[in-house]
Amino acid sequence: MSKVLLISPWSPPPDGVGFHSVALANSWQVAGHDVLVVTSGSESSQFPSASPPGVHEIRVVRTLRLLPHVATTQLLTEFQPDVVIVQFAIASQSTTLMSTLKLMSAARRRGLPVVAAFHEPAREINRLGPLSRWIYRVAARFTTCPVAYSSAGAIALRGAKIFDDVSEVPLGCSPAAQVLLEDLNRVRDRYAIAAPLVLSLGFTHPDKGTDLLVASMEEVARALDGDVRFLIAGAPRARRGAFRFMGRGDRKLHRSLEATIRLPKSISVDMCGFVPEEDVAALLYLASAVVLPYRRATQSSIAYQALGAHAVIVASDIPELRSDLGTAARFFRSESIPSLTETLVSVLNSPQNDWRHAAAIRAAENSYDATAQRLLNIGLSGTTSM
Repeated sequence: MSKVLLISPWSPPPDGVGFHSVALANSWQVAGHDVLVVTSGSESSQFPSASPPGVHEIRVVRTLRLLPHVATTQLLTEFQPDVVIVQFAIASQSTTLMSTLKLMSAARRRGLPVVAAFHEPAREINRLGPLSRWIYRVAARFTTCPVAYSSAGAIALRGAKIFDDVSEVPLGCSPAAQVLLEDLNRVRDRYAIAAPLVLSLGFTHPDKGTDLLVASMEEVARALDGDVRFLIAGAPRARRGAFRFMGRGDRKLHRSLEATIRLPKSISVDMCGFVPEEDVAALLYLASAVVLPYRRATQSSIAYQALGAHAVIVASDIPELRSDLGTAARFFRSESIPSLTETLVSVLNSPQNDWRHAAAIRAAENSYDATAQRLLNIGLSGTTSM
């Protein structure tokens, strides 16, 4: 048994990195390891347990603040971890970034292995430029084992000369399992799913290409004689503190999408905002097609969630999604509305069982359990594994 100190965002508030951390922590706990999560938030608030039935509740300490807190570094003495694993993304760390770096520094001074798993290096380095490079270089000083969840992330870290060697580990997903009938019925009623559903899910961002799907809707509906419904499920990511400016473009895009979908009266289309975690798997499964029209990506948590839910996936043909999805998706030419339209219509007119079976196989190959074990092995061995 190993003692794992996990530094990460942790829901609430809703955050993709936080949900990913819950899955990893549950995997370590089920495997018999002792896990302590250090994150931000209010200790006085009551939050529902993130642990699966039959598993001891994961200990979560919410001491990360804008400025480093003495009680946070004391955890290293009290818990005595064998390895420290950091889920690193500037946008998610936000106002706790300084405290995160301080805790990483304290761990390194004690000779502990620090695994820094970088979630969005390509996007953040491109978008924030010198500022992100400086932050990443500071993080690199306190990192013994850098990890990226995709080839694109590893290339970005090496290309920016942050690290010479970076481990590449799949993001991971839940092993494919049958979604409960009661969940399917609840979600079908909650989202009023009657016609074949085309779903776009996730935080609003220009890189996600949701506008391309919106532009294809009229032609898709015409080809299917109107027997289709579109649902754009998601909202701009909540940004805090000095990083609010990063969300300005996301909010502007979201308003533009809302205005655009109100125009055509002949199409059944809705936007429903953020989807609670308990609804996600059933909604992905109920969709006749989950569309990922991404322009750019480092890795996609939605892609992995869709695999775990046996979803029928239509994705833009970019290397990152090819790497994540393999043969479990139908691909269209990136940023091509005609190609998206043609591919989507073809999928909606085809039997779905083959695609769902391919998603189940891919999910089993890239499980959270395998990712959690690889992160732990990298930290305990102290080496970079390509």
